[in-house]
Amino acid sequence: MNCYDCATSDGNAAAVAICRNCGAALCERHAWSAPQTVVRVAGVGPSTLPEPARRIVCTVCRGATQLA
Repeated sequence: MNCYDCATSDGNAAAVAICRNCGAALCERHAWSAPQTVVRVAGVGPSTLPEPARRIVCTVCRGATQLA
């Protein structure tokens, strides 16, 4: 599978990830990774996991959601 953003700009790069929001295939250059807190309902115990998960989005979705 090839990167969607590269394909639309006459490029050809292998995809290494999928955007979490829109599902577009992404190469290393167009993928953006950020930590995400995982919250679970756990009754009276802690509701967040100690280690953050990884969230990968494309440059378009990153701009649309205004992620830092």
